[in-house]
Amino acid sequence: MSFEVRVKKRRWIRAMQIVCILISIVMIAAFASLIREAGSLTQLAVNSVSNDVVTFVIGIFTVSLVLPATIMLPISTFYHERRPRIKVNGPDITFYPSWRPAKKVTLSEITSRDVKGDATEEHIDAAVASVLSPVLAYGAKQRYAQAQQAPKGMTYTYYSGNKKLISISTKRDMENLERFDKMVTDRLEGRPLEPEMPAAGARPAPRSRLPLLLAGLTGVICAAAVAAVMSAPRTASPSPDLLAGTSWLSEDDGSQWVFGTDQTFHWYQRAGETDGDHFAGTYEFHIGQDAIDYLTAELSDHGITEGAIKRVIASDPGYTRDNFICFSCVNQSFILRGEEQLSEDVRSSYLGFLLRDGTYLDIANMTTGTYYGFTKE
Repeated sequence: MSFEVRVKKRRWIRAMQIVCILISIVMIAAFASLIREAGSLTQLAVNSVSNDVVTFVIGIFTVSLVLPATIMLPISTFYHERRPRIKVNGPDITFYPSWRPAKKVTLSEITSRDVKGDATEEHIDAAVASVLSPVLAYGAKQRYAQAQQAPKGMTYTYYSGNKKLISISTKRDMENLERFDKMVTDRLEGRPLEPEMPAAGARPAPRSRLPLLLAGLTGVICAAAVAAVMSAPRTASPSPDLLAGTSWLSEDDGSQWVFGTDQTFHWYQRAGETDGDHFAGTYEFHIGQDAIDYLTAELSDHGITEGAIKRVIASDPGYTRDNFICFSCVNQSFILRGEEQLSEDVRSSYLGFLLRDGTYLDIANMTTGTYYGFTKE
């Protein structure tokens, strides 16, 4: 005779597999987004900025623990669904413990069996409840005591001498468990085994391929999620306007650059001479990765690539991605000797770094190539 003892196919198993697949997709997509945002873990490791260090630690934790567990979660559900607990092939029997290698024996090697009530779940509930709350613990212990007196399921344990082969609970709604137990009982008590009489023309029921199809579909969906995240346009978080409401003095020509809280600016040729020669208009400020994205997208006509910016950052220990800035000024007015010089708006763009704890602007005009150094008042 040939048959298998396995968990009956239940709807909750399929629901659990679907939930596990969804969790895996979300976690893998989040991990792909982390890698894409950071560039690479190696780049994170060499950065000295605290935010990058935190991200690097999170990345290492995700790679070493969370990601493998997330991938294995749905795989394990499909594995345990297809793996039987006991497989009988004539006198040869193979036991499949949950987390241990399979054991092959013959029916004659099973020397004893033990049957007792199964109150394992209630015992675990009582232990957890005792940690959480005394009130919960009392109710859980009552249920455990009732389960010991009138268990809802039985546990069958089989031995070969003193060696335990496997324990199986009827609470898991096992298929063919009673049939196997009767076969073992008949053998231990010396009764002849009942011959199995297959019906005429009967064929073994084909094993469902649905778990394999779902497992394959999981891999395809996860790969698609990663591809979608990696190919999606990256958007940096909006920059805080660190220039708003500030005033800066030039180290080179004594000029004064004043930025309003409404994204307007005035650049006076002489500090304090607000009625003298000056530029005026509006500005747009960006810092960090947002500045890099703004420069390479909105100001792409200047031909400056992200790789070129990274090389500049690597050239000086004071330069980092987080203190890189880029801003544009729309000059709406240029007063020279009391007369307006502009007939239309003119845009000037600047890039550089915000240094000395945010008190020094080290910038260059992207059109003229002129460098400026401004100290915050």
